[in-house]
Formats: sequence, structure tokens, C-alpha cells
Amino acid sequence: MLFWNTRKKFAGTWEDRLDGLFSCGVDYAGKTILDVGCNMGIVAYEIAKHRPAYIHGIDILKPHIGVARSIFLGSGVESRFDAMNLGSRKLPSVLRDSYDVVLLLAVYQHVRRGLGQDKADRIFADIINRAQTVVARVPKEKDIRLQSLIEGAGFSLSHRHQSPRGCTVQAYHRH
Repeated sequence: MLFWNTRKKFAGTWEDRLDGLFSCGVDYAGKTILDVGCNMGIVAYEIAKHRPAYIHGIDILKPHIGVARSIFLGSGVESRFDAMNLGSRKLPSVLRDSYDVVLLLAVYQHVRRGLGQDKADRIFADIINRAQTVVARVPKEKDIRLQSLIEGAGFSLSHRHQSPRGCTVQAYHRH
């Protein structure tokens, strides 16, 4: 018998998760990509169709990482998927020194809730500083802390896509 948590809410379909990623002015071809909070790798899989050089996904849930690794078996795109809490001391050693594109798709608020504002800010500042381009999905809240972290690291907003569901995809490029 399966037991479901009736209070847990899945916010959106796969189409919702992809909404705005390919119309935000970011060219993924030939790029190194970091997908923070990659879930089961579906976003990474769709980006792989644009022929990036490398995709690295990180998610806290091991079963999701297992699915992502399976999806990429036999893929022509070099990839790595790690099951890891972003608060782990191992994180800096797992990450590359730099990525062309970092995806922060509705993950910041979860990390902030789990680890606290200060620690989340330190973690995301480190991740953001490894990027040339940041693509972020932000909630429709008035909290603009993630955007402030990105802009404070020397990025400028280059594109904003408003989803019919209320979320916004924003692309930032380093000055």
C-alpha cells in the first residue's frame, strides 16, 4: 500500500519547469552548465538537445539523481550528477571552478528555508561567482534577495519572462 503526503504540493508540470528557458536569450550550445536543484534531470535533458559541452546537476534527493544519470546514459553530452545537500562542506570540491551557465530554478527559497538566510546567501554567492550567465526562476513574491545576490556579483539582467503561473525566469549576464 502506498502512502501519500496530501499536504505536499507539486508546483507545476514539466512544461512549466521549461517555460522561458529557451526564450531567455541564453545560448546553451557548447557551454558548460550547472543545474542546481536539478531534480530528475528533465531540464538538463532538454538543454542537452541544444548540444552543450557539459552538464553538471546537483540535487539533494538520491533517487532523483539516479533517474538523471539513467536519462543521460548513452547521451552525447558529457554529464555528471551528484546527490548532495548544498550545505555540505564537500560542495566546493565537487563544483568546477567556472561554468558558462548556472541554472537556479526555484531552488534558492528551499535552501534558505532549510539552512537559513546567511548560509544560503554564502552558498549561492559562491555558486554565482562561478558563472558567466545565471538563469534564475524566482517566485512571484516580493522577496528579491536572490536577484540582489546575482546583481551584487556583477551581473546585469538581460531578459525576463513572466510565466502564466506567476513565476518569472530571469537571465543575467556578467558585465
